[in-house]
Amino acid sequence: MNEARAGRGEHTAAEPAAEAILSVREVSQITGLSGWTLRYYEKIGLIDPVARDGSSGHRAYTRTDLARIESLAHLRAAGLGIEEMRALMAARGHSPETVAMKIEMLAGHGKALETEMRRLAARKRYLDNRVAYWRAVEAGDDAEAGRLESEGERLGDRLS
Repeated sequence: MNEARAGRGEHTAAEPAAEAILSVREVSQITGLSGWTLRYYEKIGLIDPVARDGSSGHRAYTRTDLARIESLAHLRAAGLGIEEMRALMAARGHSPETVAMKIEMLAGHGKALETEMRRLAARKRYLDNRVAYWRAVEAGDDAEAGRLESEGERLGDRLS
C-alpha cells in the first residue's frame, strides 16, 4: 500500500480487516463528491495522500479517510470555499485556540449566509411583485397595477 501512510501509523490493506477499504466509486456514492473532486482534494492537500491497492494501484480509502471526506463534503455543501475548508481541516484537534478559530470562521460564514439570505428574500419579493403586477395588467385591474408599480419601484431600489 502507501508507504507514507504506513509510516504515519495509518492503516494499510495488510492491517486489520476492521478498517474497511473503499474505492473511489464507493466514496463518491457515499459522499456525493465526484471522483474528479476526490482526486482534486487529494492533489491540493485537503485530504491526506490516499493509500493505493498493491495490485491495481487504485485508491483505497479507509473509514478514517471517509470521515474526513464527509466533513469536507458537508462544509462544501454549506458553501465554504476551498481556502476556508483548508484552514478548518488544518486546524485539527480541540485545543482552545483551534476551537476558537473554528467557531470564529464558521460563525462568520453563518453571518455571510444570513446576509445572502436577506438579499435573496428581497429579490424574491421583487419578483413576486412583478408577477402580481403583470397579472393585474392581464386582468385589466389598473388600480392594482398602479399600486404594484409603485411598490415595485420601492422594492427595486432595495435590491443590491
